[in-house]
Amino acid sequence: MPLKPIAYVMEQTLGSITHYLNLRRDESASQEPLPRWLPIEFEHGRLPWTVTGSLRARRALGDVLSEIDGIFMHTTTIAPLSVDYFSKKPTVLSTDATPLNKRDMRAAYGLRPEGRVAERAKQLAYTQLFTRASAIVAWSEWTKRSFVEHYGCTEDSVVVIPPGVDLEQFRVGDRDHELPRVLFVGGDFIRKGGDLLLDVYHRHLKGRVELLLVTKADVPEEPGVRVFRNLQANSPELLELFRTADIFVLPTRADCYSLVCMEALASGLPVVTTRVGGIPDIIQDGKTGHLVDADDGDALAAALKGLCDDPARRREMSIASRAAAVARFDGRENARRLFEFVRSRC
Repeated sequence: MPLKPIAYVMEQTLGSITHYLNLRRDESASQEPLPRWLPIEFEHGRLPWTVTGSLRARRALGDVLSEIDGIFMHTTTIAPLSVDYFSKKPTVLSTDATPLNKRDMRAAYGLRPEGRVAERAKQLAYTQLFTRASAIVAWSEWTKRSFVEHYGCTEDSVVVIPPGVDLEQFRVGDRDHELPRVLFVGGDFIRKGGDLLLDVYHRHLKGRVELLLVTKADVPEEPGVRVFRNLQANSPELLELFRTADIFVLPTRADCYSLVCMEALASGLPVVTTRVGGIPDIIQDGKTGHLVDADDGDALAAALKGLCDDPARRREMSIASRAAAVARFDGRENARRLFEFVRSRC
């Protein structure tokens, strides 16, 4: 019997949009027949997105269930209302973090803390969801540990496959500048630590660097600070900023993973960021960048000043960053691994 496609149900929020677009670009790395793409568009509404997104995912799957061999769902947020389909079609779930991974980040994302009863009920519901899946793709070892320790998933049912970047688009460029260029990319300016970065700039780095801020926030420009708004992912303007910067900084207070940190590595940039979520899986502290604690302005300043004052160290880290990206975050290679793993479980 000929193979049928696998339905790739893809949540369209934040970095998941970039992940979806990258997989679509590299779909030729999958076996025939090509994936059946089911993007689930995000929309604010009266109901929580877990409910709305799950309903949309369920409807989309219901329309194609007889035409597919299996299901891949990214993220687990849109999966709960399709759990009965798992017994009809083998299903692989994918995510950058579990609900318990995100527990301590709720405030930074503007969410209220959950009560103990609600949290326990959610854990039981997600345990059923996760253990009924054929397999799970976690973006980091941090996330895999949570699936195994908190939800009872077996070690061999959870594979770590990080998303990747286009190594042809993100590459090392010309960096002959009078002052080092420090690049920050973060739409959610406060959660990503942009306010802390500005404070560190004013207290320690003013006149010593050129600060480039890519954000949606209404941050005023000033001498030494340039602001770029509404740049799209993978746009020529954004790619040029990555190619010509000297250092990438993301003092984020809450992140499960970081696609922009991988893009910075691929661009051969030393990365200064924080020890939150799965980010320590991306950055090799002291080799491809520096990891500091969230909200530690003194440590952030020291890491940036050290790199700004040492061009040789920046060049050494640049070479290591690009090599790490080639070895671990090649978008086409990681897409091939993902497609092959999903087909093997479906």
